[in-house]
Amino acid sequence: MSTKTEKIIYSIILVISILPGTIFLGYLLFAKVLLEQNSITSLFETNPEESKEFLVYYLNSWVVLGVSFYAILPAVMVGLMRSAKSLTIRKHKKLFIIALTTVLAIVFIPNISKSVYFLNFYRTYISYKIRVKKETWGIAERQKHPYEVSNMYADSIPQTIVVVIGESQSKKHMQLYGYERKTNPLLSAKNDSLHIYTDVVPPQVHTIPVMRSILTLGEHDCPEFFIEKPSLFELFNRAGYTTYLISNQSFGGPLGTSYDVLLNLAQHKYDLSSENKHDEVVLKTFTKALKKAPANNKLIVIHLIGNHMAYKFRYPPQFAKFDNTKDDFIKPNNFISNQVIPVIDEYDNSILYNDYVVNKILDTLIEKGGAKTSLVYFSDHAEELYNYRNFAGHAYEKISPYMCEIPFFVWISERFSNNRNDIVIEPSRPYSTADLVYSISNLAGIDYIDYDKKRSLFSPDFKPSERYVGSHLWEDLIAR
Repeated sequence: MSTKTEKIIYSIILVISILPGTIFLGYLLFAKVLLEQNSITSLFETNPEESKEFLVYYLNSWVVLGVSFYAILPAVMVGLMRSAKSLTIRKHKKLFIIALTTVLAIVFIPNISKSVYFLNFYRTYISYKIRVKKETWGIAERQKHPYEVSNMYADSIPQTIVVVIGESQSKKHMQLYGYERKTNPLLSAKNDSLHIYTDVVPPQVHTIPVMRSILTLGEHDCPEFFIEKPSLFELFNRAGYTTYLISNQSFGGPLGTSYDVLLNLAQHKYDLSSENKHDEVVLKTFTKALKKAPANNKLIVIHLIGNHMAYKFRYPPQFAKFDNTKDDFIKPNNFISNQVIPVIDEYDNSILYNDYVVNKILDTLIEKGGAKTSLVYFSDHAEELYNYRNFAGHAYEKISPYMCEIPFFVWISERFSNNRNDIVIEPSRPYSTADLVYSISNLAGIDYIDYDKKRSLFSPDFKPSERYVGSHLWEDLIAR
């Protein structure tokens, strides 16, 4: 074999092995922890725009230097490589057997292969693709089978339920929850009509696993329910509702996510992320949805880009109100340096803009949604923001309570409330959005064989249960 051929072969092997390595090393350098499998899967579903913004925030000279050194050094070694005398199997049988056994052990023994990062990366990708294909087929198949959903409170006046899902929003930075900066002036003015829940956590700290959980009847110990049991849009479709999804986060297409199969079950779908605009882009489509089929019950789910980093991209210039150089609100300490204070300003500005958008959605619902309407708002997960260490963001490998403390509030119209004296509002109830489908079903008054009244936040029979964030018990997280 010629030196040129050898270099081509080694170059191909180098690219295959070094690509995952650069990702793992880059993550290690900025997050100071190793990338875990949940986060690897999220990488496969991150769209280019999110990736660009992520790099804008986290990329620094040390990350560039470390990754460049890691990638360039072996490339230089391959370039300087000279042809060596080939070893024959006949003359080196023991060496060949040892080498082959080692390779097979690394590839096929799970405990060993998991420690070889580039192999684990590709194994995870293949497993992910197989899982998504199986889920897509299974969910399509279950649409062919009957599943009875009944309306328990039939009324001649149609009702509209709106579910608004924020992104990366921490209640620690919300005026509604006692934050001293006025980040929620509009919603705070409606404080008397909002039911603000104080003890709500998400099932994970990354958007994709959260969405896969909150849209389904899946359970922590029963992931197979993702395929076996109906999801939110399915239930409301079968109950005779007109269902809508309005999203400023991309879904579908070649860069889709593993929960697209759930989103596509909505009867009317609007992906507004391609317009690359701030969240108020959803308002026009939302208004049109309210006007359509006025005699029908409606479920409208709105998914915002919210407060996703990089925070400075999440709001228009006129909402750049908070500036620590003027109000001296943020005090430097061991983990808040003068360099990161502008980041906190930007995050608070994004909360202020979110206040405007959510308030506008609520005002539109009150004005155009009819007499029987309700709105539920929460964030998919929260965000750590230099709360006790030099870190901003969310990462399961670095999970903390700050990534889990999400806002959750409910607004219910007077007519809706008067017709439903079975709805219980107790804002101090401990709750996980993993049980969202049960709660929205209860709010709508629909019933089905899998409905569990003990898991609805609004049920008189609600029973608190263990709350998991990933594989961590919430009580264990806050006890750290």
